[in-house]
Amino acid sequence: MASRKRGRPFGSQLSLSARKERKKMMDRERGKERIFIGDNIERWNRVKDELNLMFNHEVAGFLLDRYEHDKQGKVVSSTPVHGIKPTTELLKHPAGISDISSAESGKASDLAMSGIEQMEAGPSGSEDIRPPTSKKAKGSKYSASFLDPLEISIDISEEVEDLEESDDESYQPSINISLGPKDITGIEDCPGVESVFPTMEEEEVEEEDKEEEEAGPSICRVLTGEDFHHLTGNKTALVYLMQLKTLANKKVDSVCKVKGCGEGIDISIKHVGSAVYLKWTCRNSHVMDRWCSQPVLNKGLHGGDLMIASSILFSGNNFNKMELFAKFLQMGFPSQSSFTRLQRRYLVPSVDHLWSQKQEELIAELANKDLVLLGDGRMDSPGHCAQFCTYTLMEKSTKKILSVKTLDKRETEGKSGNLEKAGFIRGMQEVQDSGLKVAEVVTDAHIQIGALMKKDYPAVKHSHDVWHAAKNIGKKLISAGQEKSCKELQKWSKDIVNHFWFTCKTANNIDEFMGMWVGVLHHVVGEHEWYLPYSEMGLSMCKHDPLTGEDTGNKEYLIKGSPAHEALRKIILDKRLLHKIPYYLNFRSTAELESFHNHMLMYSSKRFAYTPPVYRARSLLAALDYNENVDREPITNKDGTVRMQRTYNKKSGRWTVYAVKEKKKYTHVSSLLNIVLQKRLEDREGLQERMVLEIGDPRRISRTIAPVPPPRTQQLVEEKKSRFDA
Repeated sequence: MASRKRGRPFGSQLSLSARKERKKMMDRERGKERIFIGDNIERWNRVKDELNLMFNHEVAGFLLDRYEHDKQGKVVSSTPVHGIKPTTELLKHPAGISDISSAESGKASDLAMSGIEQMEAGPSGSEDIRPPTSKKAKGSKYSASFLDPLEISIDISEEVEDLEESDDESYQPSINISLGPKDITGIEDCPGVESVFPTMEEEEVEEEDKEEEEAGPSICRVLTGEDFHHLTGNKTALVYLMQLKTLANKKVDSVCKVKGCGEGIDISIKHVGSAVYLKWTCRNSHVMDRWCSQPVLNKGLHGGDLMIASSILFSGNNFNKMELFAKFLQMGFPSQSSFTRLQRRYLVPSVDHLWSQKQEELIAELANKDLVLLGDGRMDSPGHCAQFCTYTLMEKSTKKILSVKTLDKRETEGKSGNLEKAGFIRGMQEVQDSGLKVAEVVTDAHIQIGALMKKDYPAVKHSHDVWHAAKNIGKKLISAGQEKSCKELQKWSKDIVNHFWFTCKTANNIDEFMGMWVGVLHHVVGEHEWYLPYSEMGLSMCKHDPLTGEDTGNKEYLIKGSPAHEALRKIILDKRLLHKIPYYLNFRSTAELESFHNHMLMYSSKRFAYTPPVYRARSLLAALDYNENVDREPITNKDGTVRMQRTYNKKSGRWTVYAVKEKKKYTHVSSLLNIVLQKRLEDREGLQERMVLEIGDPRRISRTIAPVPPPRTQQLVEEKKSRFDA
């Protein structure tokens, strides 16, 4: 048998789906080793005890040898034959027991035992077997058996996926036992043999058992229901390991050392925020020593409280959910007012500071280059009621975020529709002020931004996102195909959208675009050549090779001049679409920017409300995270291929794959924490200083986003009416 190599188990290198399939196969192999003996388990154990045998496979070998001594090599059923009573004569001469029970083969027996074990009770037709009165000494040598248990292979005649979860509790799988080859040195390891090596789950169980064995008298053990209060009734706290080690090495006298006192020492526990204090005092209130579970910053601020507040914001979490988590854990936690003050005074300024540093580094990297910027806005809520808009500019070649601008609707006279234009203006102004050269800007077909580009940036090429244009054409085709007289158009919708994509990618000028794009009107009616081109340099024929039935997807051509063909003509020759042809010739897309906007949901979910400074900080955190991890390399397998992961798109109903990248490192968080701590050490006023709104805060314009000032609460209570009131 092949020996196991040192190192990590093979299964740890497999993907999740492969490990699941491998585990299922291993379970099936283990299931093949099970033999159902029903309520005969007591008689089985009695025979094993009287024969002084240790393993179940030894009993099986003995019984099979004695019962089948005249049927060598014949396949028999493991189920006892009805009507035949086994006699005690077969048990008087245990000569058929193999040497597997000897000391030399003990290890091999562990590896090859058939796995006979007690299962649920079931009917049995066999009579009682009387064991012999005499016993052989344990470990004594018997004559060689003609049927060695090591040569037995157990097969199930029908495949059972899961024996434990079978719907029929009385079901007994048919198991046949047959002879196997004696020499197995040339046979590769099968999954059944591989299962004896510890898997990842088995290693964890062994580690838990090891920990239980090493438990000392100072370790609190929870073994019964009466011990649950140790976990559910005790408070918890955030403890730093170095502080814990200091506590372990601390030596405090058991009696008070104050002259003339000599009283015993008591230990009191006090929770302050996320920290816990231990105080050693005598009965006369003499304090011997104090210990805190956390380092303490200047002005008495606990380091754990500041780190908790920082981790909540920098990880994209929300205070209320984390506070609830701590409540269930009975862990000390900073209050919401403390978190708000820490966030406003240290955390948000630290994010602004680090973003400015990283932005300057990126600007220096992009200097003296003709930049192509991708721009798009993200609202904090759908529809026309958004309060915030984040406008982002991404540099196309590096795929890094260059500018992030957040706006409040109070800055645009309460009109959400003007937020995207205002954000674009601020972003472009910031890029130009940095001295970078912008050659092209790619946006969606935003009317206000299009007019602004013509007026204020005539030297900058303006392109539209091809994906948005293709999506709009698809919507028009689907809408037209809903008409009863135009149903034939639905079958061509996908091909027409793909043709638009191909045209944008292939055409180099307006003439080529017109020739290929308008030519689809001829193609759908079966005309692949026409007399006059639609532009001066355009084509008068299709560019594809001769078509067959498979090439057309067995779709029927439209009838020229039919309602479906005329509806398609209106879409293809739409003046607004043809007017935008120059915007599509560079074949640009803002898909990477859409990916970043999706990434922003981790930091600023649309289901939570934030103040303007916090919303800005969360948007910048998303940009810092994205820029740091956008260049991650894909993970490769041992054979050098890129590791792929499958995913299902519920909207399209298709499976796709993507390359699995290295794990994120979040090195920017370490920089942020250092800045936060430095700001705290340099703070001479502390958290009690009265905070004022920063310059540019939209709350300086209006306290709320409502167009009218809020009335008094008592007035609202008095005016409130309900149809359910008596």
